[in-house]
Amino acid sequence: MKPYFSTRTVTLFHADCRDQLVDLPSASVDLLLTDPPYGMAYEGKGKNAAAIRADGSRQGMRVLRQALSAASASLAPDAHAYVFCHWESWPDFYDAVSAHLRIKGALVWWKNRGGMGDCAASYAPDYEVVLHAAGPKRRPLVGKRMGAVLAGYSPVPPQQRTHPTEKPVALQRLLIERSCPEGGLVLDPFAGTGATLVAAQQLGRRAVGVELEERYCEAAARRLEQALREGQGEAA
Repeated sequence: MKPYFSTRTVTLFHADCRDQLVDLPSASVDLLLTDPPYGMAYEGKGKNAAAIRADGSRQGMRVLRQALSAASASLAPDAHAYVFCHWESWPDFYDAVSAHLRIKGALVWWKNRGGMGDCAASYAPDYEVVLHAAGPKRRPLVGKRMGAVLAGYSPVPPQQRTHPTEKPVALQRLLIERSCPEGGLVLDPFAGTGATLVAAQQLGRRAVGVELEERYCEAAARRLEQALREGQGEAA
């Protein structure tokens, strides 16, 4: 399939990842980093409100399992993987990921802000869970050992988001830097508007993203073009 957008290091496909991932070369992916539908039937609010396709509880998990099956052969034996998930659905995510990779632990992205819900009788849902897994061949993480709480990475403000569940590029950069070697390949089967791809491009890593909705592919392409111009300007 012809890419929707590509640069020297990044390729974005407008496709269903379950179909596209089977074409990746065997054992070519060093890092799987993705933020799939959580299976929570998400409905956004506000100016950029939008529902997430394939996010019903059964449909979302089915899509994730099928995507991981399609990607499995492309993962290198020493690959790492990070899969964002919600506290309510993480047991299902654990089962889906552990069918292909060994679960190493769970990270907690602390957003340092409140959230929706019962403000009087519950604790603020100010975090997201990130499952960390790896292939059978051990490859150490880069840098000193860190704790499992990822703090200091503020969520993208609602008025600046290009996707209702957009992740901060700085957070994706951290995970890529620690888990993908220089010259390695990052894969994001649920690319959204390209936060993972932008982070990989900024770090000089190769990356492949797949996104089902064309409006998000268009936004990702714009972000990648802008990041590329900014990078060229810094290098000048």
